[in-house]
Amino acid sequence: MGDGGPIRPGRPTAASGSIGARSARFAVRVLVVLAAGVMGAGFLGWRAGILVAALAALTYLLLATVAPRVPAPYGRGRLLRALQRQGYHVVPVVMSRHLAVGPGGVYLLETRIWRHAVSREDDDWRIGAVPAARAMERLVGHANRVDRALRLSEDRPGVTVVPVIAVAGRLPEPVMRSGRAIIARPRSAVRYILERPEVLRVEEVDEITEAAIERLAEE
Repeated sequence: MGDGGPIRPGRPTAASGSIGARSARFAVRVLVVLAAGVMGAGFLGWRAGILVAALAALTYLLLATVAPRVPAPYGRGRLLRALQRQGYHVVPVVMSRHLAVGPGGVYLLETRIWRHAVSREDDDWRIGAVPAARAMERLVGHANRVDRALRLSEDRPGVTVVPVIAVAGRLPEPVMRSGRAIIARPRSAVRYILERPEVLRVEEVDEITEAAIERLAEE
């Protein structure tokens, strides 16, 4: 059994690297908790120091246990993919607006999420500090132009383009109306659209989608 030369340490495995990284993160968090406690004790007394350290430790505990279970925000991509999986065709119109055409009708989606609470003041709904009617005015006007471009009112009476605006803030109701427009959180907007009764056959959906691709590109 000849000597094969000096023994060289092997490369650390992925498992050992992962354990080392977790240990380092744990050590850093312990130091942060201790530092927070010491600072709190120095400024406000030892009781405050213990409280600050406990709150810091609780924050890390919640981040490790609760945060992974919280669903990701329902953003633009998920909203559009959820509709596409249910037979809706999505046509980009302008930068933050998409036309969704499917069995339940035609919808102009404002996919730039408004991060404001919706509230009622007197007889009017407001998005943040802006009256909902004013916030929807441009979107409704755009929906009317799309309706005329696709000639929906002429070719398919009863089918119109429904404007939908998504908000990320609080809502008094899951789905709200402002005239013909819909205001809802993204997940509720998808649910509302998918629950609409069927008004278009598959071939009609395809025809409207093709017309939208051709005519709206010319706007």
